[in-house]
Amino acid sequence: MASELGYPVRSTEEIEQLANRLLSDYANHIGSTFVNPPIPVEDIAEHYLGYSIEITNEGLFSDPQMLGGIDFDQMLILANVSVEQHDGRYSFTVAHEIGHHVLHRELFLKKEQSGDDEILCRDTKQKPQIEKEADRFAAALLMPSQAIHNAIQFIDEKSKIRTVGQARGLAAKVVKEGRFENVSNSAMINRLIDFGAISESIGYQNGRYRRYRQRPSVSQVVKRTVARLKFWK
Repeated sequence: MASELGYPVRSTEEIEQLANRLLSDYANHIGSTFVNPPIPVEDIAEHYLGYSIEITNEGLFSDPQMLGGIDFDQMLILANVSVEQHDGRYSFTVAHEIGHHVLHRELFLKKEQSGDDEILCRDTKQKPQIEKEADRFAAALLMPSQAIHNAIQFIDEKSKIRTVGQARGLAAKVVKEGRFENVSNSAMINRLIDFGAISESIGYQNGRYRRYRQRPSVSQVVKRTVARLKFWK
């Protein structure tokens, strides 16, 4: 099965496995058996994958809703200056772009070499499948399933979550107990919804995980005139 842009559709399980594999490979790289939260996505991007990270507000990044982008050819991840002071947004922006590297880079480069000018991301009101996949990857990378389970088991939270306020309270406890210091409360709520720890009736919280903001094409990013991205707060 292929997405609307011709990329194979990745299952949630496969994305989780790929995120866990990256963490395992990175742990081996730094001489460790595992990586504890907070997951150092900036170090993974720069010192393990070999990307440079550039903070900018130039060009289309003058729009604060253009949170980030990736240039595979120049091995460059761009982040909007608007997210720099928000650890949750910044970390998710970098993690999202790492997701594109793992999930889509190889096929994108093949398309580029074959002369296929198909873009990795495009302007649309409907969020492309590959953007949803990069979101899922970022969530799995920043909030590994085992780390979530380890944190939850130490939380004495027996009552059913019925309100957004209660959901935020539980998310805050998980963030604190699990040391997810570079993850926002909204991102954690959304992750806990996926885990079934919070009912879907609460609803995914505002940010990348729920809504898609307009993004320009990778071909424009390659020309250094554009950016792409969007996700949790």
